[in-house]
Amino acid sequence: MHRIELDKTYRLRKKVLIGTCCVLSIIGLFLGLFNLFRETSNPVLATFQLMYSLLSLIVMHRALNELHQLWQVHLYVYSLTALIIFAVYIADLNSFRFCWVLVIPLLYFLILGKKTAAIPTSILLVFSVFDISVKSEVMFPSMLINFVCSYLIVWIVSYVYETNRENSERELQELALLDPLTQSYNRLGLTKQFQEMSEKPNVSMYILLLDLDYFKEINDNYGHEAGDIILKECASQIRLIANHHSTFRIGGEEFCVIVEAKELAEALALAESIRVKISQHKFKFEDQILSITLSIGIAKFEAGMTLSDALSQADTKLYQAKHLGRNRVA
Repeated sequence: MHRIELDKTYRLRKKVLIGTCCVLSIIGLFLGLFNLFRETSNPVLATFQLMYSLLSLIVMHRALNELHQLWQVHLYVYSLTALIIFAVYIADLNSFRFCWVLVIPLLYFLILGKKTAAIPTSILLVFSVFDISVKSEVMFPSMLINFVCSYLIVWIVSYVYETNRENSERELQELALLDPLTQSYNRLGLTKQFQEMSEKPNVSMYILLLDLDYFKEINDNYGHEAGDIILKECASQIRLIANHHSTFRIGGEEFCVIVEAKELAEALALAESIRVKISQHKFKFEDQILSITLSIGIAKFEAGMTLSDALSQADTKLYQAKHLGRNRVA
């Protein structure tokens, strides 16, 4: 089944991962060869750098082809952490290799997210504090204080940025899934919800397709403003019974409800409750009281069904309800 991808975080992290792999593969190759052939060479460090360069190319290739998995991303990040720790450990304090440590938190937050990134970020901080303390002859030297303050600033800024980015994306996703008139979820929201529920093992699910009866006459006789009022109040009443996350407006006067129920009787009872609720509700427009009914068709989700299949079956039942006189459940 084709999955809609609303989460831009995945695409962002994939791009950052690919860019990081590309840059670090070049840097790893250059530094590896440099450390291998210079006079005061360190063959162990050079070997690790060349190996990491190769690992960067492998991960980049998999990410470009959508083949990378989460454990591979973690392997890549923790391998980088280990490489930096080793390079800093064998160097003097004046080697400037600590510059790498200060850059890493932002990279980790972009690749892993704020929760997962905290672990390798903490590991680097603890090691760096230990390394400076061991190599320095003075207790609490100014270098240690300055390093910790700098590192914490980078960490906090990375955390705040990632938090705000995730919140903004979540709000934009919510807006993209909502119908602006009724504030119910739209067809895109239905597609997303259907995919998530249909992938549950042994799920028992029913699709309710609801259509307002003679809605066109409301618009013709009272205007579209009255029609909008009825649509908004109908959506509100349906949500009261079916809950917000299961109610969708998928057409002009057409709604859909997803019901997770073991027996058809549960879905029928819910549909009947909605039908009665709408038929008894009094809609106020200016100085008039309007009434409307709706017809409902129910289809059971079967394994392998697409959303189109389920809606098509529900639509067939809805047509039966209309044909039998409206204001009923089929």
